[in-house]
Amino acid sequence: MAHHLSYYAMHGTSGTTTIRVNALIQGLEVKAFIDGGSFDNFIQPRIVKFLNLSIQPAPGLKVMVGNFVVMIVEGYIPTVEISMDGCKVQIHDVFVLHVAGGDLIIGTPWLRHLRAHIVDYDASFIRFLHEGNFVTVHGEKPALPQQAQFHIRRLLHMNAIAKVFTLELHQPPDESPHTFQLSEQMEPELITLLHAYAKVFQLPSGLPPKRFQDHSIPLIPGAASVKVKRYRYLHSEKAQIEAIVQEIPEEDIIQPRRSPFSSPILLIKKKDRSWRFCTGYRALNNITVKDCFPIPTVDELLDELFGARVFSKLDLRFGYHQIIVKSEDRFKTAFQTPQGHYEWLITLFRFTNALATFQNLMNDIFCPCLRKFVLVFFDDILIYSLSWPQHLQHLE
Repeated sequence: MAHHLSYYAMHGTSGTTTIRVNALIQGLEVKAFIDGGSFDNFIQPRIVKFLNLSIQPAPGLKVMVGNFVVMIVEGYIPTVEISMDGCKVQIHDVFVLHVAGGDLIIGTPWLRHLRAHIVDYDASFIRFLHEGNFVTVHGEKPALPQQAQFHIRRLLHMNAIAKVFTLELHQPPDESPHTFQLSEQMEPELITLLHAYAKVFQLPSGLPPKRFQDHSIPLIPGAASVKVKRYRYLHSEKAQIEAIVQEIPEEDIIQPRRSPFSSPILLIKKKDRSWRFCTGYRALNNITVKDCFPIPTVDELLDELFGARVFSKLDLRFGYHQIIVKSEDRFKTAFQTPQGHYEWLITLFRFTNALATFQNLMNDIFCPCLRKFVLVFFDDILIYSLSWPQHLQHLE
């Protein structure tokens, strides 16, 4: 008799004859496949080991997978009792095999044992007679298509593909202005206050002003210049980097610079599917003298809120970008692109001591109000008051 495991069950993909169900084996929740395309029942070795199930030897027994690969089983278990939707059933002759798709594969032997049954693979349920009563076991709905991941380099090396194309879903840009949203449920006094200070909520433009707390990058004495070789980029990535670099100078936050320092950059895809590049400053941070400015803890801040009844929170937009790097330290931020050398004019979150610089600035700005009715934790500002009239004054 040929032993066979379907391709869908092996890889855990939804097929025309599979139902994915949640089951219990000795109280352990497992992922099971009811598979009309597999000629036998199979269980993962790790489940067997975890539950300490007794394995019977099956020397030389081989199983053919749907892609014609032959695998050797580690043994078999005469009977495994499982529970599906509260119904306890017994699965006989379950082979121990490394299966990628699920913890337990229930094949045609169990379906034949049921005799009369109704199975709907599209609706993902099976109905059968069990101990004199009809039982319905519902499976999971087929998952929506997910983004595929391929080892392109490996496939090209194996000559398994001739051409590669990339498809991306581009959402239309949101052309609505960046303004705060007012709710009809807001108090009229609060709406009036927000309108009076609408300028506060506008997008910042240009470089921030020079301050005493401008970010510095002190280096360990004797440290050599950072020169990290830039990464290799695909042609499409180079085009993205070039486009981003051309857009950034319009905001006056980077500028071309010849420098003995050089850090690499890499592309990261954002939630809206657009790209941004990040600069890898690990080597620079390793030789930067660490600042010991006291950073507040959440427990300390919560102790200050005793008795407060009204709260508002402000979250800064581009918080760290609102602090410039001292002119004498900018050359240390230099990074390479395929087009040239640039340096940052504003502070980045990835700089060592960026947190200390930012908290120092915030504490200095809010010093008259700090711990009286304002708490600051980096770019989060919490205003707290004992009453609503008092809170309006504190907000203003």
